Amino acid sequence: MTDPIVKTIEVACSPALAFDVFTRRIRTWWPLDSKSASASSGKAAQDLTIDPHVGGVVCEVKHDGSKDIWGEVLAYDDPHLFAMTWHPGTNEDHPTEVRVEFEAAGPDRCKVTLTHKGWEIWAEKAAEMRENYNGGWAGLLDQFYSNACAEAA
Repeated sequence: MTDPIVKTIEVACSPALAFDVFTRRIRTWWPLDSKSASASSGKAAQDLTIDPHVGGVVCEVKHDGSKDIWGEVLAYDDPHLFAMTWHPGTNEDHPTEVRVEFEAAGPDRCKVTLTHKGWEIWAEKAAEMRENYNGGWAGLLDQFYSNACAEAA
């Protein structure tokens, strides 16, 4: 079994605002020019959205207006938990799972814990895929942190 990726950060805002920025305002902090299906063609994606309900989709609108489904929403418990299957730019038959928890960590502070698991679906590529995402999530959470804190200011 390949261990899950677990990343934790603390942001200077409430869980409600952190959840809102992470889910409803994802396009404001996600680097659409480098971390998208469109980026593989050298062009930024136009948009990234999360349907705010279980069974909804995480959807990239690519530079040409076409859509790429990144996953399905598994949990949407505002402002505590967001979870989804994860297969951006890959085969939807090989999804992993991303879970993000938002927990109060004091007045106007929030602990955000991201867990990415299910690498076994990639069989012999599991360790390689996990390693690629391990560094990627650290950078993405830095982007989120900067945006969440800016929203709180």
